[in-house]
Amino acid sequence: MPVDTNSANRTDASQTLNGLETLLRHEGSAPRYTSYPPANFFTEDPTAIATDLIQASNMADSRALSLYFHIPFCPRRCLFCGCHTEVGRSGAFINAYMETISLEFDLLAKQIDRTRPVAQIHFGGGTPNAVPLHYLGELIAKIRETFRVEPDAEIALECDPGLVLRPQLEQLRTVGFNRVSFGIQDVNLKVLEAVNRKSSRLPIPELVGTARDLGFTGINLDLICGLPLQTESSFRESVEAVIAAGPDRISLFPYAHVPWIKGHQTALEALPSPGTVDRLRMALEARDTLQAAGYEAIGMDHYARPGDELSVAKREGTLRRNFQGYAPPRAGQIHALGASAISQLESGYLQNEKDLERYIARVRNGELPLVGGYRMRVEDKAARDVINALLCQGTADVPALIAGYGLSEEWEADYRLGSLERLAPYLADDLVTEHNGVVRVTDAGFPLSRRIAAAFDPLTVSTAASATPRYSKTF
Repeated sequence: MPVDTNSANRTDASQTLNGLETLLRHEGSAPRYTSYPPANFFTEDPTAIATDLIQASNMADSRALSLYFHIPFCPRRCLFCGCHTEVGRSGAFINAYMETISLEFDLLAKQIDRTRPVAQIHFGGGTPNAVPLHYLGELIAKIRETFRVEPDAEIALECDPGLVLRPQLEQLRTVGFNRVSFGIQDVNLKVLEAVNRKSSRLPIPELVGTARDLGFTGINLDLICGLPLQTESSFRESVEAVIAAGPDRISLFPYAHVPWIKGHQTALEALPSPGTVDRLRMALEARDTLQAAGYEAIGMDHYARPGDELSVAKREGTLRRNFQGYAPPRAGQIHALGASAISQLESGYLQNEKDLERYIARVRNGELPLVGGYRMRVEDKAARDVINALLCQGTADVPALIAGYGLSEEWEADYRLGSLERLAPYLADDLVTEHNGVVRVTDAGFPLSRRIAAAFDPLTVSTAASATPRYSKTF
C-alpha cells in the first residue's frame, strides 16, 4: 500500500537511517503507564486504605463508573502472553469462579454509591468468550438491576477469534455486548503456530463484517509486532490484511518479553525473532501504512478511524489512559473484579488476589479479596496528569498541569528541574521540544513516548538502580 508522504502525522524517522540510529540510541525499558504509579508499586496493606479509597471514589467529581471483570481462563497458553491467565482448569472450577465473581460484585456494590451511572463495562482476560456465555449475560443483568446503566454505555469484551463463529457473536450481542476486540495478533500461520495461537475461525473480513452487521461498534483488531518468525514482509502482509478487514480500531502492540514475570515466554527464545532494528522498522512502516489507509494514531499503539470515539477524544483533548489502554472520556474510575484485577480509582489503586483458590475462598468468606494497593499522594496525581497528557495528547503544559494541586514552590521547581535534566538527551536529538514548560513529543520521537514520559516519573527514577528488570523494552 502506498504511503502518504504528505501526511502531517507521518513518522519521518522510518524513512532515514539517521532517524533509526537516533531512536536506537535511546532504546531501553519503561513502564507502559496504563496506571501511574505502575502496578509494581501497589504494595500497601489494602485493609488500611480500601474504605477511604472507595469513599473518595464515590465523592469524586468524576462520578461516572466503569466496571472491569477479569476472566483468566484460556483453552491454551499463547507463549507471548503477559496477562494473568489459567489453562487446564475443569469446567466445574470455571463455573465456581464465575459464581464467585458474581458474589464479589454483591460485596463491592454495597460500598459503591448506587446513584452513580455506569458508563462502561469491560470483560478481559484471559479469554472471556471461552467460558459459558450465560454467566456473562447474568453479570450484565445483575449490573442493570443494581446500578443505573447509561443508555449508551459501552459493554465490551476481549474475544479470541479462534473460538468464534456467527452463533457465538449473536449470543454475545443478545446478552448485551455492543463492542468487541479480537486478538488476531498475526495472520501468518507459521508465526501463530510458533506462539501456540490459533488463527481466526472466520476469515477476518467476515469476522469484522459479521460483528458490524450484528450491531457491534468500536470493533478492534489486535496485532503484535516482534513475534518469533515475523519478518518485515510477513508483518506488512498482516497489517494490510487487518486494514482490508475494515475494523474501527487497530491496536499494534510491541511484543513485551518479560520472562522474569512470565516464565513460559522463555520457550520463544529458541526461535528466530526480529532484532531491535527489524522490530523498529516493522512498527514504523506499519504506522505509516495505517495512517495512509485513513487511520489516526491514538497514543503509542492504537489507531482509529476519524469518526471513532477514540479519535474524537484525541482531537478534543479528552482521551484517557487506563488498564485497557486508551479510553474515551466516558471511561470513569474503574472498579475491577476477579482474580488479579486492579481497581483504578481517583485517589489510588486496589488489587485482588492473583491465586484463584485464595480468591474464591476469600470471597466466599464474605470479604473483598484484596492483596495490595496504593494511596495516591498529591505529588503522584500531579505527575500522573503530566504523563497522561504526554501519552494521550503528545503534549503537556507542565506548569499548568501541576499548578492546581497546591504543591510547594520548592517541589514544583525540583520536579521541573529534574524532569528537564532527564529530558535533555531527547531534546538534543529533536525527539521532543520544550518551551516555557510546554513539552511536545515530535513525530520523530513518537516511538519513544514511554521513555520520554518516564522523564516525568520521579518514582520510577528512584528505583532505577534495581538490578532486577522491571519493565519491557519500548521496541
